Amino acid sequence: MRAYWAAATILSFFGFGADNVNFDGVKPGTPPPNWSFIARPANNVRWEVRHDPAAPSRGNVLEKVTPGTMDGDNPVAVFDKDECRDGDLSVKFRIDGGGRARTAGIVWRYQDPNNYYLLHFSVDQKNIVLFSVRNGRYQPVPIPGAKPGTVGVPHDIRVGQWYVVKVMFRGSQVRVLFGNRRLFEADDKQLDLSGRTGVWTRGRTSASFDDFRVDKKG
Repeated sequence: MRAYWAAATILSFFGFGADNVNFDGVKPGTPPPNWSFIARPANNVRWEVRHDPAAPSRGNVLEKVTPGTMDGDNPVAVFDKDECRDGDLSVKFRIDGGGRARTAGIVWRYQDPNNYYLLHFSVDQKNIVLFSVRNGRYQPVPIPGAKPGTVGVPHDIRVGQWYVVKVMFRGSQVRVLFGNRRLFEADDKQLDLSGRTGVWTRGRTSASFDDFRVDKKG
């Protein structure tokens, strides 16, 4: 797999360009352009840009602000401007609080509310998990070298702290960097289609996102 990523790094210089979104040019209290906001099951979920002096970009962030979201809902904010099969996706995020499942994530190869890849960060379970979402079912993707019987990798995710995550996806190969350090690599062939990218929260989780970047490779 290391040889694969060495070749992918060389090929990345021949990408298609990147989109960077820091939300600073958007009026607070409004949704940003080029984004769609979706929940499953469907309900009245609202995302908007808010001013946050503590944001990494020293300006605005994207937040889910619907107070009545239920624990079973999975709201997604999808970036509509580009679709890609292969690419690099990065974002800075902070989990601010919520209900009994304080969880946020990022998505790629998004087809619809029932089909996409999800990288999931849990405060309460203290882990980071890669899921393949197929027909509405969340299936953990095995991580090479992980302890038998575990899901994802353990990591202490804390409320109120900013983190940076990057996912590189090429064909069936996925590499995850967290805090600018390689966290794990995985292989999954379940969803080998072009799709959109975005950010995700679970239920009543309150989370902020900033410096969203997608670099299309194919």
